[in-house]
Amino acid sequence: MFGTVVVGVGIAGLARIRDLMNPMPSSPSEHLKLFGFVSRRSFDSINEAKQISLEDALRNKDIHAAFISTENKSHEETIRMFLEAGKHVLVEYPMALSAKAAHELWEMAEQKGNTFVLQSISCLT
Repeated sequence: MFGTVVVGVGIAGLARIRDLMNPMPSSPSEHLKLFGFVSRRSFDSINEAKQISLEDALRNKDIHAAFISTENKSHEETIRMFLEAGKHVLVEYPMALSAKAAHELWEMAEQKGNTFVLQSISCLT
């Protein structure tokens, strides 16, 4: 199993949690284990997924990848933290608010040997 965490519980984050908790039969999601979600708001759980702290998500060796579903302005910082922690990253678009920041993040992922998946390669500038 490949351990995952969802960061952000807006519309996209809630959809990710739902899909990871109830994967379609024979889909790649069946090989993913959701360890929890990270949110700046306090919840007990969402769809039986438990809330964990950002620090726990970054330190937990059983979490291999993060689904970043936060507001656009925090994507760059959040991606950077998870890449530095050695995690793979899937991020909702835009990945960064500038092309320069997007290139830096892409290079960082390559240097660390992490997979960096984008839902879209668009940037705002």
